[in-house]
Amino acid sequence: MVKVTTRLIEMIIISLVLLCLTVGCQSISGYDYKGAVLDPPTPLDDFELTDTKGQPFHLSDTDGEITLVYFGYTFCPDVCPLTMWDVKTALADVPHKDQVNVVFISVDPERDTPEVLGRYISAFGPEFIGLTDEWEKVEDVLQPFGAYAAKEEVDGSSAGYLVSHTARLYLVNPKRELLLMYPFGFEPADLTSDLNQLLDQETS
Repeated sequence: MVKVTTRLIEMIIISLVLLCLTVGCQSISGYDYKGAVLDPPTPLDDFELTDTKGQPFHLSDTDGEITLVYFGYTFCPDVCPLTMWDVKTALADVPHKDQVNVVFISVDPERDTPEVLGRYISAFGPEFIGLTDEWEKVEDVLQPFGAYAAKEEVDGSSAGYLVSHTARLYLVNPKRELLLMYPFGFEPADLTSDLNQLLDQETS
């Protein structure tokens, strides 16, 4: 069960600090990134969660490739599916999208079993990886991203409850460093541009 805890408050503070670090740091190597740049990039420790086939998945499994990370849940009424659709749209114009992973991490493990998450994520494309696990493990993964999530009871709702969560999309570079962040409602073309720039750097 997701509760508002001291740790949640700490994660919100970390999130604000990460945002402050991005101010005035949009240009790297002569290219103006469209996402908010973390300069220097933030190294990320490895983590293990469960994928949609019930198998362990490690962030290190994506080392050497670009990984987009998003924290959401399948019962999310609007923000999550809209963001995933924007990512899908952006990837359509990335020639080397086979070198890009999209990791959707559920912040509602109570309802998002591997099977449920698998059905949800399959609608977006083979680059999309769904992860879930016990809340305590998910909470540990949220922290280094400066992300947060908290259950909100909704009276009269057929869903029973919603989950308030960070709506940003995170870009992890091939060195497993958090490099860019995108707010909800970003332009898919902006993400396409940043991805193609990073992929060009890797192949040049």
